[in-house]
This record gives sequence, C-alpha cells and structure tokens, in this order.
Amino acid sequence: MRIDYIHIKTRFKNLEDFKIDIDQSSMKTVLIGLNATGKSNFLESLLIIFGTLELEHKDKSDLTFSYFIRYQCYKKDIEIDYNHKTDEYKFSISDKNSDKEKLVIEHKNRKKFFNNKRDYLPKHVFIYYSGISNRLGKYYDKYIKDYYDKIIKDDAKYEEFNEIQPIFLVQNVHGSLALLSFFLKSEEDEMTIDFLNKELNIHDIVSTLFIIKNPDWSKIKKEDDFLWGAKGLVRRFLTDLFMFSFAPIYEKSRKAVSYNKVETNELLYLFIKDRKTFDEFISLKDFTRNQLFNALISPDLSNMLSGIKIKVKKEDVNGELSMSEFSEGEQQLLTVLGLLKFTKDEESLILLDEPDTHLNPQWKWKYLDFLEKVVDNPETTQIIFCTHDPLVVGSLDKKQVVIFKKDGDKTITVNPKISPKEMSVDKILTSELFGIPSIMSKELEDKLNAKRFLQTKIMNGTISNEEKLKFNDLEAYFENIKFYETFVDSRFEQFVKLTSEHEEFSNRDYSDEERDNLDKIAKEVLEDILNSDKK
Repeated sequence: MRIDYIHIKTRFKNLEDFKIDIDQSSMKTVLIGLNATGKSNFLESLLIIFGTLELEHKDKSDLTFSYFIRYQCYKKDIEIDYNHKTDEYKFSISDKNSDKEKLVIEHKNRKKFFNNKRDYLPKHVFIYYSGISNRLGKYYDKYIKDYYDKIIKDDAKYEEFNEIQPIFLVQNVHGSLALLSFFLKSEEDEMTIDFLNKELNIHDIVSTLFIIKNPDWSKIKKEDDFLWGAKGLVRRFLTDLFMFSFAPIYEKSRKAVSYNKVETNELLYLFIKDRKTFDEFISLKDFTRNQLFNALISPDLSNMLSGIKIKVKKEDVNGELSMSEFSEGEQQLLTVLGLLKFTKDEESLILLDEPDTHLNPQWKWKYLDFLEKVVDNPETTQIIFCTHDPLVVGSLDKKQVVIFKKDGDKTITVNPKISPKEMSVDKILTSELFGIPSIMSKELEDKLNAKRFLQTKIMNGTISNEEKLKFNDLEAYFENIKFYETFVDSRFEQFVKLTSEHEEFSNRDYSDEERDNLDKIAKEVLEDILNSDKK
C-alpha cells in the first residue's frame, strides 16, 4: 500500500482544494506544521475515504467532500475520483501483473470494484489519535459493525478469526492486550521481547485480572445466565477464561459517573493467577497470535470489559508493578508499537496522529528506529504520521517530510529544501520545518544581543561609564552560566560582530516588520563582507 497523491476538491473542515504529493517510494511520511493547518483533518479524511470504501458506500453520511486519490496496492495502480455532488465514482485500475489494458470502471459499474475490493483496498487501515476528543470514534463504530456481527454469531469459532478487522482504531485498553499477546506468544517474536526488556524493563507477566461487566444491552440477570447473554466468540472466550481463573468473583459495584450521578453495575472478576496458567490456556486452545488478540478484544467490542489489570516484573522495582502504574510515555509507546505488530501485514496503511506526545527525548530520538526494527513492517506497508518534535524527524530525507502551511485561508503542502538528516536539532527548529525565531529563550537572546551591542561600543570607544557597568554585569552573567560565544566559521563570526553594531539587534520584539528590517540590515552586512573578500 502506497499513497502517491490526494486532492481534497471540496471543503472538508479547513481543507479545500487541498493537494498533497507523497513520496510513495518511502515507507514513512511525516507531516509537520503549525496547529490548525489541517494535519489531523487530512488523516481523518483518509479514514473516511477508505472506511467508506470498506462499507461499499452503503453508509456515505461521513463522505461530505469530493476527492481524487492515486495509490498502489497489490501491484496495481489505482485511481479513484469521487464527485460528492453527483455521488459518482470513477475507478481506474492498472494491473502490473497482467498484460491487459487499463481497466476503467465507471459509476454505473462500480459494483465491479466493490465485489473485488480486497484486491484494491489496503488489508488494514490502522489509526492512532493521541488527542482527548472522540473525533475518530464516531466513524469507527460504523466501520467495525460487520466485524462485530460476526463475533457474536452463536457458532463463531476462534479459528475463524485469523485476521484483524480492516479498519482498526487504537484504544487505551489495547496496550495491555498487546502486552499479553507478546508474552503469551513470545516464542514467535524474540525481537519484541528484547525491546520490552531493554527499553521498558519489562521481563515477564505475573498475573492478569479481567473485570467483566453486565453490558448496557443486556436485560438478563446473572442468576439466569452467568455471562448476561453474551454470544459467539465473546461467550466462548469468557467461558474458557472462567474455567482457568482462580476463584471467580461476582460483585455489585457503585461508581460515580459524574458529580451528581452514581451507577450500579454487576461485575465479574476473572483472575489468572500466574503466567503458567495463562500459558496452559493458550496451549490448550492452540491460538495463533491474531486469534488470541481477536479473542482478547472481543469483550471490549461487546462493551463487557470494564477493565484489565496486568502485573509485571519490572527491573529496579521491588515486587510487582501494575500496568496502570506505567508512565503515560511507557503506555503510549507500548500501545502504538504493540498494535503495529498486529497490523503489519502486507498492504497496510498506518495513520498516527502525534504518537510521540508523551515520550521522553531519548525515545523520540529512537522512534523511527523503533518503527523499523521493532515493528519490522513489510515494504508494502505505508506509515503516515504527524509530529511536532524535531527529534523525531532528524533522520529523514526531505522527500519523507511534508510541511503543512497557510497561504491566506488555504492550506498548502511543500517539502523542505534541506533534508532534516543533514541538520542539527537546533537548525531543524529554526529552519522552515518549525520556524522558531531562536533556539534560545527571548530573555537570554535579549541579554546576549545587549552584551554584543555594548561590546561594539567598547571597541569603538563610545561606551559610557553606566553602560560599562551594565556590560560587566552581563559578562559576569554569561560567565556564571558557562555560556561562551565560539564560532567555527570565521566569516560567520565577522557577520555577528558587524550586525551587533546595529542597535536594532539589541532588543527585539519579533514582529514581522522587525524581521524584515533585520533581514535588510543583515543583507547589507553580508554584501559588505563578500565585497571585502573579493578585494
């Protein structure tokens, strides 16, 4: 799966006549730009485009815009042109595996596309959103309905669920379920276990507590059915889990859902007391990893999972540590990388909206390396993600980075002129990638510029006694904080010296007018230096 080009023709939120050209030769594309430039909206539009296609256009209420998209999938070049006003599709498919001419499917024959959609659509669209709103959940419920209908069929069996559902929205609970799946099928993935050991210091699972609730949709009492009417795969899994749990317990629980409302619910606690018991359960059922993961998420999809508490052995921690006690960064890293392992099949599209929000600087610096080595996605999988962190983009080529920026009221996209991998972090911050005026605080830069200005007056013999005292104070300050001005480039040192002779550089307000004026002075100084070099 490789997206090449997208044109959002009519308005979708703040995107209108929006065009983006993506380097389809790269597995990773990173989107950067100021807030409100439309990065998250673009990822949301992709979810709607492919989600609507997965639904075979049966529910098109979310598709409120016209678009054109060109991508590769299963060695086919595919173009889709959708007109929202007329509700017409045009599909153009060129099969690289066939000698046949390009196939064009017009609106009246679009069933040909949907009848063979698994040949034309990504195997998975995996999406992670780090925000606190439910902006993506409203779409997700529609996209998993068919899958949910399958897991609640009375005759649903584990072996029928060897695939993760095509559209997958990551929830917080999935981090815990991914951790379980990793350790319980650890022989399949030594690299991941090594990552958990080294980066997260997790060495094993101690115990697991599943908290199952009486779901909202059930009208059945516990006395009539110990699982409140659960069906299909959900019932099969919970029944098996019940048999292996240590002293299952029912409890009525009162929980405050707001400052003036308390709900009462029936809970079933299924406690797997140790790793050995869980391994016996897995061995008896002979799960594949996907079968295990589908079984684990089935109670959550049925609104029966109230919570899951996993205790682990963690280095440098006395006793056991609950998953809920992990830092937000640890949980975020485990959730995203864990789920990527399950959706890493061929021809997948992975959309990540700020997956690095809570990570420490070292993990941000390693993040792309984690994606390549830990996740080990196939060449046909494409990852598109948004970030605001220069540490994450530092190893990328300019073709792998797309900058979102405003041109009047319109959002446009450009590639940077210089590859981030050829810049230091401070250079990335002050380049067009992030556009920060200075890597220093305004207070520190103002002091530095004032010191330079006074130093120039000393050299020119025009400094007053009062100014000399101020200079001495500033010099002592910079000595105290061990701040030294050293430049490798002698001409740059000369440039700083000459621009410092201008008072305009000594106390900045960072306005657009000031920037233009400083640029003018700098160009004049630079021209003088170049003319001097020629002489």
